Amino acid sequence: MKKVCVYLLSIFIILLNIYLMFFWQPEGQIAASDTISKEIVSYNNGTVFKVDKEKALEQLSSEDRKDFDKILKKLSALDMGKIREYYEEDNEEEGITNAFKLLKKRLSDEDYKEIERISSNFIQLDKVNEKIKNK
Repeated sequence: MKKVCVYLLSIFIILLNIYLMFFWQPEGQIAASDTISKEIVSYNNGTVFKVDKEKALEQLSSEDRKDFDKILKKLSALDMGKIREYYEEDNEEEGITNAFKLLKKRLSDEDYKEIERISSNFIQLDKVNEKIKNK
C-alpha cells in the first residue's frame, strides 16, 4: 500500500510539473498578450540617409566599396558588431551618430576622413557631425 501511495504521489508531482512547464501561463503574461499593441510611427522628415538605408551600400562604386571594406577590416569584431547594431537601430539618426562616434574613436584621422568621404554619398554628414558636436 505504501508503494502505491508513493507511486501515485510521484506521478501526480510529475504531471503537475509538466503542466506548469508547458501549459500554465501566469496572469501577467496573459494580460500582456491581451493588450493591443501599438506601433509608434515617427514622421522624421530629417532622416540622416540620402538614399534608402537598405540600398545605400549597394550604390557604392567598386573602388569605394573596396576602400570601405579595407578600412573596416582594421576594426575589431566587437566594434563591427556594435556598428552593425547602430546601423540597424530604429532611430536612424541616433544609430548613425553612435556609429560615427565609434569610428572616430577607433580609426586614424586619415581613415576616418576616407570613411566620411565614402559615406557622404548616402549619409548627410552635416547632421551627423552636428549631433556629435552637441553631445
